[in-house]
Amino acid sequence: MRFIVTEKVRTGVSGDNKDFMKVAEGYLKYMAKLQKKGKVIGGPCLDVLSNGYILETKTIEEMGEIFFNSPANFFLDREVHPIGSFEDTLEGMKERS
Repeated sequence: MRFIVTEKVRTGVSGDNKDFMKVAEGYLKYMAKLQKKGKVIGGPCLDVLSNGYILETKTIEEMGEIFFNSPANFFLDREVHPIGSFEDTLEGMKERS
């Protein structure tokens, strides 16, 4: 299963305090580890303050665990969209006609 994920720091979270900087450092290390394992493709968007990546997991539960275990989980707003294939879309179109 593949998902497009975008993450931004929640409104009202200050990046100026030391506690947040520790969380951010832990989060970046966590994401780098997932990238090395091949679970994450992509990374921080260089033109805006957000992350955009493709997450690949075997199950929905694994996706949930990855998000739950993220050190920055409670500081982020996250959008997750499943990615299908063009063949899936064609099959869906055929079923509608």
